Amino acid sequence: MSLAVCPATMTLIWLLFGFAVVQAFSVESGLQAKKLEWADQFRLKAKRMSLTSNLVEDYAIWKTKRESRIDYNHGYVKSFVKLNRAHRFGVKYEIHPEATLDQDVYTVCNAMEGDKYDRYNAETILPEVDGFEAVGKEIVNDKKCTKFVYVKKDEKSDSKSTVWAVYVKKTKTWVPVRYEVLEFNSWLGSKEKHEVWDFYDYHTDFPKENVFSLDKFECNNATSHSRESETVTKHLAFIDPENDAHVDHVFKTFKNTHGRKYDDADEHAFRRSIFKNNMRLIVETNRQNLGYKLTINNFSDKTSDEMTKYMGLMRRPEGAVGTVPFPYTEKDVEDIVKDLPKDYDTRLLGYVTYVKNQEDCGSCWTFGTTAAVEGALARINGGRLMSLSNQALVDCTWAFGAGGCNGGTDIAAYDWMMEYGLPTEAEYGPYTNKDGICNIKNMTQTFPIRGYTNVSPLSIGALKVALVNHGPLSVSVHVTRAFGQYSSGIFYDTTCDETLLNHEVTLVGYGERDGDTFWILKNSWGPSWGLSGYMHISARDNVCGVATEPTYVVF
Repeated sequence: MSLAVCPATMTLIWLLFGFAVVQAFSVESGLQAKKLEWADQFRLKAKRMSLTSNLVEDYAIWKTKRESRIDYNHGYVKSFVKLNRAHRFGVKYEIHPEATLDQDVYTVCNAMEGDKYDRYNAETILPEVDGFEAVGKEIVNDKKCTKFVYVKKDEKSDSKSTVWAVYVKKTKTWVPVRYEVLEFNSWLGSKEKHEVWDFYDYHTDFPKENVFSLDKFECNNATSHSRESETVTKHLAFIDPENDAHVDHVFKTFKNTHGRKYDDADEHAFRRSIFKNNMRLIVETNRQNLGYKLTINNFSDKTSDEMTKYMGLMRRPEGAVGTVPFPYTEKDVEDIVKDLPKDYDTRLLGYVTYVKNQEDCGSCWTFGTTAAVEGALARINGGRLMSLSNQALVDCTWAFGAGGCNGGTDIAAYDWMMEYGLPTEAEYGPYTNKDGICNIKNMTQTFPIRGYTNVSPLSIGALKVALVNHGPLSVSVHVTRAFGQYSSGIFYDTTCDETLLNHEVTLVGYGERDGDTFWILKNSWGPSWGLSGYMHISARDNVCGVATEPTYVVF
């Protein structure tokens, strides 16, 4: 005999069963009496893995109600907050290493006072847990944890935060074990943030006097900053990218600095979302001891698609080779490198013109190649340096495989130069940041090249030899988010792909620090980007593809 049950009855049974399970879980675990909250005083260590930024960061924190200290990445960067009679609204100290032009490293201590509108409270790296609900038990890092979840959805983004923690009856405190946060931006159609934090070495007692002392960090004469200083609004010292008030403050300054005016509230919110993501990348990167710094700049509200307008390199035709063979064998390179100087800079020899700006025309392929021609011409012209026309290449190379502001290749530029030569910027006219009518037939003088040479790829030695004897060189690179926000130091980005070359720049020199060689690149993003328009990039591991397809020209 079978018993038929209608669908409505089955639904009710399942709902009652589910309710009973939840009630049983709540009673068994006693979570109703143990709300998730963190102790006022503790010390712990943590490792944060950002799956969106491809960064791993180590933390150590000590916190009481009125003081906190956070050490980032084994203490290379430190943050202190103190509230006392002398600092009733709190004061924050940020301590970090800086390198001089001679690459000597020293410690800098910056300070900022809180005020009644923006008070500094003791900081924490633990997440805010209001609204989290217990959903079950799980084993995490060999600990039987209670799992808490908080889900937030709106028209712009979805997020899910999960905390795993252990309740200690003796101290009546929750001990954090793991925290995961996943944010999806519906406007950008991508993950905006995905982080996993693992916490360990948690204690509620520690020697406060030694921990919070600033005596050995030279903060008695700390440089005091206002909220409007460039250190805050551009380099993001004292800024928390998860704090909406901080984001709004820096974004407002950015808009004023770069003259941004958005069409409506939706575009404003969209740009702010991109800007916040870049703020997060800058802060996370600068806290690490990576040897380089990022900063807020003209690209900080741009999408990856928009950034292609500021690049423009297309891939070369398959099988394309230089018209003039590289004249050095591998043995030649080995012998010559032994006598090369440790530092070499074609700018000091008068082979490099001023830093130019391609703006939002995808014409990088004209700037890298033109700079190579300018240097080669100066070498054979008694050191006479002339600024040659990028606009001529934008206007005239369509039949050679280029597309003006829509992009092109170094090969197209070289093939055209062999046929027509480059005119000077003074005669052809200034760069206009847009496609124009080709005027090459009306020029009184041009400088045609005999050909171009592909330097042996993936060879630091061959690149040095070519630079010293024939440079500057035109080189292709892969621009990443971090590359676009570069400020100073020797850049090394593991997310660069040496096969995904999308931008053409100029190799003008090299240097050495602690036994490692770095390249000096001239960019075409104006003198306000990077090191007055230049970048130092590591020569190790062919970072960003500098050594993948370098070229120089031959007269």
